[in-house]
Amino acid sequence: MFDSQKQTNANRKRIIKKMSSTPAEEIELLERVLLRLGCADSDENLEAIVGRFLTPVILKITSPHDAVRTKVVEVLTHIKRRVTSRPLVQIPVELLLDQYANSGNSPFLLNFAIIFITMGFPRLKIEQQSALLPKVLVCEEKLDNYRDKLFMLVLPILGDIKLPDDPARRNEVLKLDDKPAIRRSFLQLLQDVLLLPYGVTQDQDVPPGMSPYSFKRAVTSNWKAEDLEKIKKGIVRLICAGLFKDIESFILLVLASSDTRFSVATPAIAELSKACTALDFADPQVTAPLYTLFCGNNSQDVERKTMPCCARVRQKLLQYLIKCRGKGINTPKGIQVIFEGLFGENTNQKCKVLALQFAENLIKDGPIVIVSKVAKVLLNGLVKVGGRESTEPHDVQNAALSALAQLARTCPDVVNQDLKVVLVFFKHLANAAADIQSSIRDALVAMAPAFAWKSKSPAAEGESNLEETVQLSGQQHLLLAMLSDNVESKQQIVQNATSVFLTTCYPEYYAPARLLLLLIAGERNHLHDNVTTYLYGVSKKDHVDYNLIYSVEHANEPNENFNQLSAERRPIVLPSFKSMMQHVSQMAERRLSKNYGCVSIGNVKLAFSLTVYEEILDYLRLCLWYSAGTRSAPGDEKSASKLKTYIADNYEKSEQNELYQYAQFVKHFVEAKRTEVNLLCLYDLLNVAPELLTESHMHLLTPLSNSLKDVSETMRTHVAQVYGILLAYGCKDNEFDTQINECLKELPQKSLENKHGWMLVLGHAFKRKIPLKSKEAKQLNEWEVFVNTVKIIVKMMHESQWLLVAAAVKCVSMIGKMAIIPNVEVEILVPVSSGDNDDDGLTEYETAKSSTKLLIYHDICTLLRNVSVRARVREDSARCLGYLAIGDGEYFTQRNLDKFLTIIKTQKDVALNIAISEAMVATLNGYDINTSDDFATQHKSNPYCNDEMFEKFMMSLVRLVPEPNVHSRQATAVWLLALVKNCNHRPAVLKNKEILQFAFTELLSDDSEFVQDVASRGLGLVYSLSDSSGQNDLANSLLDQLIGGKRQVNKVSDDTELFAEGMLGKTPTGGNITTYKELCALASDLNQPEMVYQFMQLANHNAAWTSKLGAAFGLKSIGADSKAKMQPYLGKIIPRLYRYKYDPTPKIQNSMISIWDSVVSDPKEAVEKYYWEILREILDNLTFTEWRVRIACCLAVRDLLKRPNGLRLRSDEKKLDAIRQSKDGNETGKIVGTAMEVDEIPEPELQELWAQLFRVMDDIHEGTRRAAQGSVMFLSKLCVSAASSDHGKSGLAVASSILPLLLQTGVTHTVADIRKVSIRTISEMIDSSGSLIAPHLPMLIPCLLKATGEVESSKLSYLSTRLGADNEAQEAVDTVRAEAAKSHHTMESIAKCMHYIDYKVLEEMTPSVLELIKTNIILGTKIACAHFVCLVSIRVGQEMSPLVGKYLAACFVGLKDHNATVRKYYANTVGHLVGIAKEKSIKNLFVKLDELYMENSSNRSVALTIQAINKRHNDLLKDYLDDVLPLVFFAKHEEPNDENKSNIELWKELWNEISPGDAGIRMNLNLIVPKLEKCLDEASWLRKTQAGNAIHTIAMRLSGTIEEGDRLRLINLLLIELQGRTFKGKERLLQALAALCKGLDRHHEITVRIVDAAMRECRKEEPQYRTMALQALGDILEELEADRFEEVYDMIWYLLEEKELRKDDNEAVGEKTLSADERNKRATIFNKLKETVCETLGKSWPKNGVETQYKYQMQFVERCLLCLRTSTRPVQVSLLGALCKFVERLCVFASDSAPPTLEINKEKKVKMDNCETRDMIVEKICNQVLSAVIYASTLPHTGLKKESLNIVLVIIKRLTDAKDKKNLTLVKTTFEENLANFQKDPTPEVRCRVNDIEEKLSKFSFKDD
Repeated sequence: MFDSQKQTNANRKRIIKKMSSTPAEEIELLERVLLRLGCADSDENLEAIVGRFLTPVILKITSPHDAVRTKVVEVLTHIKRRVTSRPLVQIPVELLLDQYANSGNSPFLLNFAIIFITMGFPRLKIEQQSALLPKVLVCEEKLDNYRDKLFMLVLPILGDIKLPDDPARRNEVLKLDDKPAIRRSFLQLLQDVLLLPYGVTQDQDVPPGMSPYSFKRAVTSNWKAEDLEKIKKGIVRLICAGLFKDIESFILLVLASSDTRFSVATPAIAELSKACTALDFADPQVTAPLYTLFCGNNSQDVERKTMPCCARVRQKLLQYLIKCRGKGINTPKGIQVIFEGLFGENTNQKCKVLALQFAENLIKDGPIVIVSKVAKVLLNGLVKVGGRESTEPHDVQNAALSALAQLARTCPDVVNQDLKVVLVFFKHLANAAADIQSSIRDALVAMAPAFAWKSKSPAAEGESNLEETVQLSGQQHLLLAMLSDNVESKQQIVQNATSVFLTTCYPEYYAPARLLLLLIAGERNHLHDNVTTYLYGVSKKDHVDYNLIYSVEHANEPNENFNQLSAERRPIVLPSFKSMMQHVSQMAERRLSKNYGCVSIGNVKLAFSLTVYEEILDYLRLCLWYSAGTRSAPGDEKSASKLKTYIADNYEKSEQNELYQYAQFVKHFVEAKRTEVNLLCLYDLLNVAPELLTESHMHLLTPLSNSLKDVSETMRTHVAQVYGILLAYGCKDNEFDTQINECLKELPQKSLENKHGWMLVLGHAFKRKIPLKSKEAKQLNEWEVFVNTVKIIVKMMHESQWLLVAAAVKCVSMIGKMAIIPNVEVEILVPVSSGDNDDDGLTEYETAKSSTKLLIYHDICTLLRNVSVRARVREDSARCLGYLAIGDGEYFTQRNLDKFLTIIKTQKDVALNIAISEAMVATLNGYDINTSDDFATQHKSNPYCNDEMFEKFMMSLVRLVPEPNVHSRQATAVWLLALVKNCNHRPAVLKNKEILQFAFTELLSDDSEFVQDVASRGLGLVYSLSDSSGQNDLANSLLDQLIGGKRQVNKVSDDTELFAEGMLGKTPTGGNITTYKELCALASDLNQPEMVYQFMQLANHNAAWTSKLGAAFGLKSIGADSKAKMQPYLGKIIPRLYRYKYDPTPKIQNSMISIWDSVVSDPKEAVEKYYWEILREILDNLTFTEWRVRIACCLAVRDLLKRPNGLRLRSDEKKLDAIRQSKDGNETGKIVGTAMEVDEIPEPELQELWAQLFRVMDDIHEGTRRAAQGSVMFLSKLCVSAASSDHGKSGLAVASSILPLLLQTGVTHTVADIRKVSIRTISEMIDSSGSLIAPHLPMLIPCLLKATGEVESSKLSYLSTRLGADNEAQEAVDTVRAEAAKSHHTMESIAKCMHYIDYKVLEEMTPSVLELIKTNIILGTKIACAHFVCLVSIRVGQEMSPLVGKYLAACFVGLKDHNATVRKYYANTVGHLVGIAKEKSIKNLFVKLDELYMENSSNRSVALTIQAINKRHNDLLKDYLDDVLPLVFFAKHEEPNDENKSNIELWKELWNEISPGDAGIRMNLNLIVPKLEKCLDEASWLRKTQAGNAIHTIAMRLSGTIEEGDRLRLINLLLIELQGRTFKGKERLLQALAALCKGLDRHHEITVRIVDAAMRECRKEEPQYRTMALQALGDILEELEADRFEEVYDMIWYLLEEKELRKDDNEAVGEKTLSADERNKRATIFNKLKETVCETLGKSWPKNGVETQYKYQMQFVERCLLCLRTSTRPVQVSLLGALCKFVERLCVFASDSAPPTLEINKEKKVKMDNCETRDMIVEKICNQVLSAVIYASTLPHTGLKKESLNIVLVIIKRLTDAKDKKNLTLVKTTFEENLANFQKDPTPEVRCRVNDIEEKLSKFSFKDD
């Protein structure tokens, strides 16, 4: 070959040399070439001449002589004209390309070369075109026009070129790597072709996305739509083959995926999804083409300027523009994209939504500097689309509003510049449809921070009032005005948005905004909680923490985070009272003047609704109290003095005075309606400034007196205290006495509620009036009204109504506190005690007299002791004793102390004990502890209770401590605490500190948590009262008692109550005792026993202490010196405290949090400092024996890990330490560095934490499991983030530490939750870790595959097992299981790993995967393995060829699996693997598949495997058809039944796909026949039957085209197999044999064997088989025209005469037992046999056997006629059919027929009969046959009539041919006579035949010639 090539080149050089002489010689040579061309008389000659001379002639075009060039053109023109008309002539394209590539060639030469290249390249074979492809692409680098022509040659063959299997060699297909310019041009052409619409022509406009230049070059070829589709498919195929880089193919795939033809778009979409995983959308090179295509390139050259693409392509482009991030966002072009998508011509609804989503991403992730510059433009566009005037669909508007919200968050300044936007959207919100209201609201909420107020002068704020620094801009004032209009909107969502603006845009101490919020809170219940939370810090006013509230007038610094609506414990800064009141007054005036929103109640007109009025008053009251300087709840008596001072200093009776306005505001509301709120406000004013305000409110007495009848007790109480003040200060003494006397007179006639109210009025009135009078007892005893009132009150205490009793007790308390009660005689009614029981239930009373003091004391004590009395009354009674001792200490002090000791064992609740303790303290001190501190400092002790009495009483309480009675211990604890707290100035307290400590320690071990809490507070107080020298002794003593000592066993008597009521329902060991023991253990560990007191004092956190009941027991927090003492020990304290404060017991948790908050000043810093110590403490206790400790550790570790910087890693810290130490040059640094290197686990604590949490997740305690699960979920998120590839080695350290544990323990754990979280963590870690996960894949993948099956739903598995008997149902369930396995989290994780699997990794994991495939028995794992192998074969591709053989062998095991679904999936897997397998492996596979089928033909996997191979590698399967076709052909002929029907259909479908029909059988017959021969040799009857079916198909399809050798070979095979016994399906062999006889030479010697074999089989007795054998015999005799009628007749005629089947001996015995169905079945079989006998007799009637015909013709027709009358209808039809064939073949009808020559020895009579009866025979036969026709015509059966008419037609034809008029006349006569019978049948078959007979008879002339 190379020698011939060299010879050709040498010849060509000689030609060129010859042509390089003078012009004349050159012209002469050209003439010779032209002559030779003209003499070429064939294509071969012309091709040889052109191949030899074309390139030299073209080269002469460069000649300097015009004549030569002219001649060259003439020659080339002749060649072009000749070659154009001869399409088979080849042109030397390669030589032309080499000549073209010469850079020194002239334009003329290039032009002619291009002409012949474009003409010759399409004529080449595809292999030649593929080889020349690189030369075609790279031969032109400069001229665009020529280069485009060459590119156009390549495009049509892209779908057909052969691509190498090796990916490394695919780059050689194009060879464009070193030609960047050509590569770019070619890619651009591909892009233009993909943009080209189908059916476009050059006359049409430039399509979208293209430039005029690109359109011209792309449309040059004028492709049809089908051709263009093929070219686009080729381009996609080229891209999918990996011939271009991902970044180059990305834009081409995007365009292809948007194509209108599915054949182009579908593969592009699949490839695009793969490519996107490898693309970085933050790379401008990736995203730039998207922008250019979307908007055009804006080129200055008109020809090169591209148009924006169409909406369909834009929609696809936007889907990927949305993915752009970082630098991949081109903001200027992005703006153009957005506006083109929204307002351009080529857009649609979907494009607009996507464009808006892209806008949101651009605003969020784009460069903030550039986005800020275009923000105004974006704002206008978004407002236009999503604004009030928009007509866009709702989904577009929603997207626009979402983008607008993002713009407001990113660029608040641009929104701030245009308040009109907010105004427009508020209006839009009110009128918009419900579908977009939520989006509008979100947009408005996002805009709100843009208008937030910011302080401008921090220096001024520190010097002046904060409120004065609030200077709003004009825009903010306008916004406030707009918000005020929307505050009272009727739409919920409008008010919601308004509230957000009010809470965000203005400081919290800005009064106008707070007032508007109060309007919202009063108008709407659904917003009430949110607004209340902002105004007060909590959603419920009862829960307000007044310590977190400040007034702006007293706040030292502003709250910077005032816009945090829901922050916990958020400090609240109130506006000043004066500012708030001014704005309320102004708004009220405006509303009243405009009559807007006013409410009229009676004659009073209110500016606000009642609910709003109450909200405003509540807020104003709070502002007033805090502006006065208080820091407690409004109404606190201790702070009343500050309010009094504030009012005295600021009140003026002027309309401009805020206090006066407030008073008028309150009074106005009270006039309209009395409520709890306005009465409290009014009481605040009158209580502290009665002299100033009483006179102006006296007119309220009348409405207030009416309210004393109110049904609400609370309302009556509030009214009474206001009424009492007005009465005491507003009336003069005489007038006061008159009012009281009238009240006392009318009191008995009043209703119960009214009595109660007036009783309270009396108490409050005298409480206020007595201080105004002289306090001497003598004067009060002489005050008649007062004495009468006291008597009435004493009498009321004996009323039966508890309401009146309670009022009387309160009156006694109020009066007794202020003065000595007159001790006068009073008459009362007392019940008479009687021994007899009163049946009628009436109680008798009698009058008794006694002194008032004695009665009061007796009654109060009785109420206090009586457990049936209401709790509130008992508490009031207890306090009453204390108040009596304050007013009259001489009489009540000692009595009270004695009484307290006597009731200590009485059943009392906590509130009552606290009330008694208050009374006790009041008795001992002589003043009310709830009064102001100034009053308490003035009265240090009760003069009637000296130190001796005090000590005696205290020691009496201490002695009661050991009492086992629960009521006694609770009372003792509370009372002792109150005594130590409020009486610590007494010497007895200081002197008996140790005794008190022992008492409190004893109480500390009580079962009641409350008693423990009280005791701990008492211990802290005792410790704080000691000096420094005595504190150590107390501390050591306490530790010995709590830790080392034992509790004294209390003595129990018969009447001892061990448990209080309800105590048995709780844990006997309270939570606090555990707390204290832990605290003591901590103090002991620190060797600082005195710290236990600080801990215990901090741990007190009982709800009782924060309530009003416990106000007297408020304790000071730990001092600064105590904190300082703890500092050196924080390293041990903090880890344990950190764990303690997460204890699940609320009591312990709250106590520990209190300690933590007090000890740790900066929690974040402390946690960071002691992070590892805390973690170690948690790890050591995670598996502690007590479940509450385990829960605490789970909760603690969750909070510990919540760090802003993510997971804290030991490896990072070691590196930092090493760096520091290396800088210092320490030796230690080297040691640490070495330790890091040898450490196997980079993060041991992290791995230990996972392991411990897994153990706790398997805990027996449910609460512990839930806590551990929450911690693991959070830890999972942290680890996923920490293992990110962004963290480099740190991420690798995290992955290396936890992945082995997750895979070995977590994924396969028995607990479902552990498996779930492990799989989820691994999946997310794969996403975040990126390539860092690669080293772990060999272990990761097999574990995930195994886990897929283990985590399968047990319910589905159980259901599949239960349905084992129903194959179809079981397969359906298993299919669901398989799909579930494929979509499981584990498989998703594996899919994510695919990107990081290469050959090395695959090789390492292969043994584990193969082991799973071969040995695992779980369906889910099997399916997962199959799916994984498919994925990895796609991913790794040809590189895994060395491993494919192993995988094929393993998958073959799956093909044998008992589960059909598993077999199906592994068949698909094999289909994937075959494409990259070696030839030997493929050969072995097909051999094994053949063997597998022959072992078990019902195994569907063989067909599925071949189908999968054909589907994915059709070209490859064509190379192995020799191995596949015989199996497929054989398999599709399996004997069908209900079970294998679907399998056979699958084989047939497969045959149709891989074989070209009958030609496939013919071409592969040499392969099929050996397969059939092998199957016939098998012992299996099924295989023999199947082979018979296959041979039958061959015979029927190929018929006469079968070569004789193959036919005889098949016949011999069948003849051999027909020998022997009968088996099921043997009839298929006979049928095949009969079919093979078609086309067989009738004179061949084998015909005798065929007939003999068939005859032999027909003699078998089995009726059904005999039936089929007879059918085959008839077909054989008919085809071979063999004369074996005599044998057949003798063999089977007797069957027609029998009435039923012959019976065997067994059948005869059991005949009587046969059922009707069985008898019917036997009759049907026998009838079918008779039918077949008739058909076989007809077919076997010899066509050419004259002798046999003469012998049997009369006998046959006669017997047929006899049998006809006795047979069933089907048999009659068959008989008539046989007669028809008999008539058709009967030789005697021929006119020239002669009887056969008989032998000499025959009898003479026979000869005479044969010679003389020829005409008679015809006549007889006609008569006999016509008699049969006549008989059939009379029967009502269409089939009989049809067959009889067929007989008539045949007779007419035969007689007509013989010109037998006589018999024809007979036929005609007979037919006419019976025509009426035939015409009775209306069927078309009969009518057509009647017409045919009439027509034939009419054509024949019956006249004599």
